[in-house]
Formats: sequence, structure tokens, C-alpha cells
Amino acid sequence: MEQRQVRFEPMWAIAAIAIGIILTLSTSVAAGKPIDIEYLASGAFMGLCIYFANYLLHCALAPYLDRLRPSGVPAARIGVSILGGIVGWEIAYSFLVFVETGKVAFPLVSGRMRWLLLVTVAITVLVASLAQAYHRLRDRLSESIEKLKESEYAEKELEVARSIQSRLLPPPLVEGDGFAVTARNLPAHFVAGDFYDVLRHDDGSVGIVVADVAGKGIGASLIMASVKAVLPFVANGSVDETLRALNERLIAQLDRREFVALAYARFQPATGIVRLANAGMPDPYLISNSVTAISVGGARLPLGVRHNVPYESVELHLDRGDRLLLLSDGIPEASKPNGDQLGYEAFRDLLIDVRSSDGWIDDVLARVRTQVQSIDDDWTVVVLERR
Repeated sequence: MEQRQVRFEPMWAIAAIAIGIILTLSTSVAAGKPIDIEYLASGAFMGLCIYFANYLLHCALAPYLDRLRPSGVPAARIGVSILGGIVGWEIAYSFLVFVETGKVAFPLVSGRMRWLLLVTVAITVLVASLAQAYHRLRDRLSESIEKLKESEYAEKELEVARSIQSRLLPPPLVEGDGFAVTARNLPAHFVAGDFYDVLRHDDGSVGIVVADVAGKGIGASLIMASVKAVLPFVANGSVDETLRALNERLIAQLDRREFVALAYARFQPATGIVRLANAGMPDPYLISNSVTAISVGGARLPLGVRHNVPYESVELHLDRGDRLLLLSDGIPEASKPNGDQLGYEAFRDLLIDVRSSDGWIDDVLARVRTQVQSIDDDWTVVVLERR
């Protein structure tokens, strides 16, 4: 256990002097004697001696006191204060008598003014109790201030991390000849494990990525940044080849419990052809005259789980006005007030019910918010529209 530091505190020394003056003043008034400055000065000296006796005893006994059980420390400290009060009173009284008479006097042995000693001890106990309460309050306040500083610092660090992460993501609207990509990323915490990306390829095609990193917080966001950095270097082939190459890279980088679910679509604006591969993400939705969940065959394992996963792909065609919606599982698996999940069928029904508009995706998410309790997991949705 860390030892409590005993410090000289002028405030308590002044309080001891004041108590000594008040005590001698009270005895003078009670005895009907006139107020004597020298008598009051002797009381101040006695109070100061009592304080220093307490201070020295606490310094000497601090290592032993701190070895006691926490519940017994306050009583032990009060006991030391009582001893300090007696010793300080004895020293002060003996010194004052010697100065006045030239004789050495021991009031406890001689019995003189024992009642005054008892009053002094009682006041010492009171002051010691107040001092204990004061120190506990001060220590708790200091701890609270330190925790608040740490919390504020951590919050600022997370705000910086979230700001950096948001700058790593593409803008919420990316437009080009014949297409538009609209995205929304709502983190459950300061930083998200979900992310999306929009890649421009040399052949004129556009790559759309939605991913969900296992876990939450800073760790997941760092993996997200790593995946985003690697993607452009492995996304030159077909979508299924891209997932296989990215999987091998991540196996070498991630721990056993870390993995990344990711869906990757590659769109040719000139023809409307989309190639889609999926590694553990929810089925995307093709929104045309109807709403259809697009399931990709083959292995659906997230990236980073095992070597040589045979990912496959599926080909779609988008007419003008058609949309392909990719999403993370945080939206359909959000909890409703009764504890049930929103569900994929309910989310599909929302896609059917909400009418097409410029703010269509925001309208969809607003409808989801009215049906669920809170954002417990990151929400990410990306919509590719052919124009």
C-alpha cells in the first residue's frame, strides 16, 4: 500500500495556536481573572507545541499506520493525535513553568491542572477528527479531479481519433459520369469499426467497399485504417480475386480473434454491370421495380480467418435509376424497445415503403431510428445509383 505523505500544514498550525488562545481565554474568563496577554501567549505556545508533537509523531509512525487495515487507520491516527496532544501539552506546560520559576514540573505526576489537560485532549480529539475528515475529503476531491482530467484527456484523444478516421473516409456523396455513391457512417462510439471506400480504377470502373471490423473502439479503427491502406494495392483484379488477396494479407497481420467482414462491388458506369463479392457482410439489396436481396454463392467467411478461402462473385445489371445498397449488420440487428432485433425483413420492408427522393437514404435511416432503441453497433450504408 502506498504510504500517505505527512506534510507540515500552516493552516492546522494556525488552528492549533488559535485553539490554545481560545482555551486560555476561556479559563481566564471562567476564573474571573483579567485577560493577560502573557497568559494568552502561553496558550498560543501550548497549541503550537501540541501541533508539532502531533506532526512529529505522525511522521515517525506513518509507516506503521499505513500497514494497518484501511478501516482501522482513522482510529489509529486519532489515537496518535491524543498521544501528541498529551506530549505537546506536557512539554509546553513544563517549559512555561521552568521559564517562570526555574523549576522543572511534570503536571501529570504532580496532578496540577489535570482538568485543563483533559480539556486539551478532548479538543485534540475533535481537531484530529476534523483533520481526518478534511484529509479524506481532500484526497477524494484530488482523485476526482485526476479522474476528470484523465477522462477529459481520453475524450479529447477519442475526438481526435474520430476526426482522423472521418477524414480517412470518402465524402458522403461521390458522383461521376453515369453514377452516384451516397454513404452514411454512424459510429456507436467515438470511433467506428465499420468503414466504406470508393475506388477509381484505371479501366473506368468504380469500386465500392463496405466493411465491418470485429470489435469496437480504437483497436477496430486501427485495423480499419490498415485494411483501407491495403485495398488499393490488391483491388486490381476481379472482385473475388481481390477478396482472396486481401484475405491472405490480413491473415499475416491480424490475431486469431481479429477478422474483417467485407463486401466489394465493382461497377462499370458505361454498361451498368456490377460484379459483387461478399466475405461475411449482410446481403446487399438491389432496388429497382422491387427490392431484392443479392446473395453471393461460395464461401462467406470474413477476411483473416483462414488461408485459401474460395470466394466467388455474382454479376448484376443496373438500369438507370436502379440502386445497389450495401450495409453493415448494425442496422438490421439494432435492438427495438422490446429487446428484439429490427430484422432483415423489416429493413427490406422499409426500403420498399420509403419513396424515392433526394434524401432517400436519410429517410430510410430516420425510419429505422423510430423503430429501434439506440445505436448499439456501428451503422454503415452505401448506395450505388446508376444515372
